[in-house]
Amino acid sequence: MKSDDDGADGREEGRRVACETGPGKKDRKRRRKRKRNRSGAKAAPPAPPPAPSQEHRATTSDDDGSAQVRAMVGEQVRHMLAVRDARKKETAELLKRLNGESDLSVEDTFGNCNDGSLESLQARKVALLVSKSIVSLSSFAGGKRIRVCSGFVMRRKDDTDVNMVLTSATLVRSLNGYNNVISDVTVKVLLPDGHIIDGHIFLVDFHYNVAVVKVAAYLALLEESTTNNGAVLALGRAYEGGYIMCSRGQVLNKKSNFGCAELLVSSCEVSMAGSGGPLVNYNGQVLGINFYEDDQTSCLPVLIVSRILEQHHSFGKLISPWLGLRYTSLHMVTLAVLERIYRKFPDVDQGLYVSKVVEGSPADVAGLCVGDVIVKCGEKVLSSVPEFGAILLDAAVSHIEADGGCDGGMAIEVVIKRQGDGSTVSKTIAAEMLEESNYNRWPAPMPSYKMRVVNVTPQGIGVY
Repeated sequence: MKSDDDGADGREEGRRVACETGPGKKDRKRRRKRKRNRSGAKAAPPAPPPAPSQEHRATTSDDDGSAQVRAMVGEQVRHMLAVRDARKKETAELLKRLNGESDLSVEDTFGNCNDGSLESLQARKVALLVSKSIVSLSSFAGGKRIRVCSGFVMRRKDDTDVNMVLTSATLVRSLNGYNNVISDVTVKVLLPDGHIIDGHIFLVDFHYNVAVVKVAAYLALLEESTTNNGAVLALGRAYEGGYIMCSRGQVLNKKSNFGCAELLVSSCEVSMAGSGGPLVNYNGQVLGINFYEDDQTSCLPVLIVSRILEQHHSFGKLISPWLGLRYTSLHMVTLAVLERIYRKFPDVDQGLYVSKVVEGSPADVAGLCVGDVIVKCGEKVLSSVPEFGAILLDAAVSHIEADGGCDGGMAIEVVIKRQGDGSTVSKTIAAEMLEESNYNRWPAPMPSYKMRVVNVTPQGIGVY
């Protein structure tokens, strides 16, 4: 039998055990931990993860190696598929060219007037109206066709049946891009009635990329115009087939990719065979001569073309002053540039923005700077680059007629707005005469030709 003392001792022992193992112990641990935190003691860093076992490392290495192999195989498969697709594309293009369906040869055609729309019906009427003036020209050398261009009649020689066909100088320009005519070149002209006759090179102007070919045949003359309502047509004639080609579009406020500042740009899409053809309005009046570009069509306005023809007729060559400037119409500059101009001259809405001044050139000597705006030439307020170009060509003729020579010393008076200080000043530019080293550049794609099959194998198609 237990005594009371034994029971008390047992209860006391039980309380001690409970304190050591029950909730009280956990409370004490939490209090000690909070106390350490308050005293600034730092917790021990976590133990690093155990290193992977040798077996795990081997498995990972095998997985990485398999992934690399799969990636290499995938890359090889993709390359093989790409090569296969490229060969299929080349073969398909070649077959198209053999069937006369390609857009890559000198015989390409163009046109967007066969969709039955009202606009197309109107364009077709205009095309038929002017078709009697439009020809196709092909140049040959060494028995090989070189290029195909279109052309049209804007002048007739002394009221005779000898017509002056205007076209692109690319027709006869050396394939190396230099400013010389292809050696021993001959020109054939396809007339609107389908007859092919010899053409004779009468004029070549490499600065403006214009040529004139004489033909002994009567062709209708196109009426000239300097105005349009924006809607225009680019026309040409196919050398193979002889049919008229017509593309609808609009005159755009864009710069040409060529170096000639006087060029306009239209949204009409033409092929290389359309170079030299006319850009006309819907009255059938010619606005200029077209030049092929990869992504747009450029046009030299009749304002310039007519003066080129007159100068070659009077002097046997082009007489043009050289200022050493690059400029563009204000309505063609970017909005960012226009904003800078507007800050200085809020009242100026037309003129020519100077984008480049050649060091040591007449314009540089006269004090013109990049950012200036030319607002007048003489007493004429300037609104477009072709207008300024025509003024300069007229000034060259007047200078020659007054002085009897073209050795330079031509004074060109201009009024400019200075973007630097906002002032308006007059400048006199002692212009030099244009030399070949300062001619515009007219890069053209190399001509390609329809090819014939000479051998067909599993590896490809041999052609020449």
